[in-house]
Amino acid sequence: MPSGTELRVLEIVDEAGGESTPFNVSRQLRMDTNYGQLLCLSLAKADYLDLKASGKVVLTAKGKSALKK
Repeated sequence: MPSGTELRVLEIVDEAGGESTPFNVSRQLRMDTNYGQLLCLSLAKADYLDLKASGKVVLTAKGKSALKK
């Protein structure tokens, strides 16, 4: 279950309509873009986000359920 900054990443993607870029997430969190990409990749490996070939991240059903708890 994500917590802290990872949960905030899921909230940012959800507020953006369920789809965003790691760069936008980093900018919203006011942190280094490489760390933002690492967070998104970590959440994608845990199936909370889906990485698209275009570089965007999309909130999955598991990510949506994590936000509701």
